[in-house]
Amino acid sequence: MTEPNATAMQQRIEEESIEHVLVEFADVNGISRSKTVAADYFLDSWEDGFPINLLLLFQTPRNSLPTGSGYGEEIEYGDGTLHPDPSTFRVLPWRQNTARVICDIEYESEPVVASPRNVLKRVLNNCDLVLDFYVGSELEFYLLDSMEGEYEPATTDQHECVSWATEEVSPFYDRLSEWADAYGVDLTSLQHEHGAGQLEILFDYGTPLAQADTTFDFKRVVKQAASACDQWATFMAKPFGDRAGSGYHLHVSAFDGDENAFTTRGEGLSDEGKYFLGGLLAHADSLAAFQTPTLNAFKRYDPEGFAPYTASWGFDNRMVSLRIPQGTTRIENRIGSADANPYLVIASTLAAGIDGIRKQIVPDDPVTGNPAGERPLLPQTPEAALQALEENEVFGEMLGDRLVQAYVASKRRELQDFNESVTEWEREQYLETL
Repeated sequence: MTEPNATAMQQRIEEESIEHVLVEFADVNGISRSKTVAADYFLDSWEDGFPINLLLLFQTPRNSLPTGSGYGEEIEYGDGTLHPDPSTFRVLPWRQNTARVICDIEYESEPVVASPRNVLKRVLNNCDLVLDFYVGSELEFYLLDSMEGEYEPATTDQHECVSWATEEVSPFYDRLSEWADAYGVDLTSLQHEHGAGQLEILFDYGTPLAQADTTFDFKRVVKQAASACDQWATFMAKPFGDRAGSGYHLHVSAFDGDENAFTTRGEGLSDEGKYFLGGLLAHADSLAAFQTPTLNAFKRYDPEGFAPYTASWGFDNRMVSLRIPQGTTRIENRIGSADANPYLVIASTLAAGIDGIRKQIVPDDPVTGNPAGERPLLPQTPEAALQALEENEVFGEMLGDRLVQAYVASKRRELQDFNESVTEWEREQYLETL
């Protein structure tokens, strides 16, 4: 019997004259990858799936091939199978004859356990707590103009929440609002952030898998809307050395029935809330591996600013990495940078917090003021974070050893590419002086 989502998907393809379907998935970097198939072929074949080179999941952002991932030479660079999830079917608002559907990935009829979307499903399926988790994503990004081959911010200064500066980007936001609505992303607010050209646009929270899909979609629509306005949107964590970095703040709440499990009668943190924080702090070094995923992202850490620098928590304190905001009691994880993969950000956050609740890990006292020098540092280099991840047996169990292996292999190849490059800074420093 065909499921309702599948029936609706097939009807829309036929009734809306869809000619092409993108079968899409997020790679380990959170980058959208896809192949385009003819609509008739899609309708005939979607239940069986579509072949895809599995190593595409773990290539670097510029498509270098890692070694030792478990999904390359180990399987003779073989194919997996993309299986569309009909509930994610969307018509592309910028191409009316084209749709896309997010896919899960199998290899030899078994789920690819290291695929980011499958990793999040694994955490959710194996959670033995009687709690319902909800998450909300807050991402900052830069909107840029291309000026004589260089990218320049679309606004001129640090106009945080300045009305006229926010109005300057209204053509972009109008286009984004139109397309986001058609794409099923419910935008709620726009604000100009601290950096010139830096914006934050919020959208509705949701259940973990739905929110990960929405965040993945949000990034895609932001980029398309910017392109339509002859601009460029980037979620790069630190595109300018002298300007603010872009974060990915994840808000997590938990409910036991209708009751907020992170608070006791609305007054302070419950034991579950404290234990969840304790788990995040205990696994902070490994969280950084997934949530600060690039060499550039580590440049966002700031001991004097609002980006995290220490494994710390506090009430309504933007200088800590884990914040309890005002309003509905929830936990805001501020470790993530905007370039992080939403599936892995959510999966790793939940895994760490769930482990804290299971083991009743009690956090240190909350921090007031600047935690620098008062709490342990987060890893200061990608290699330190990756080593912590490799040594984390809990993450190996909850997220999967195959993911850890593949992720570390991919990120080490990325670092190798950087170490083999020679920068303009090096030439300026050394070419004439040495």
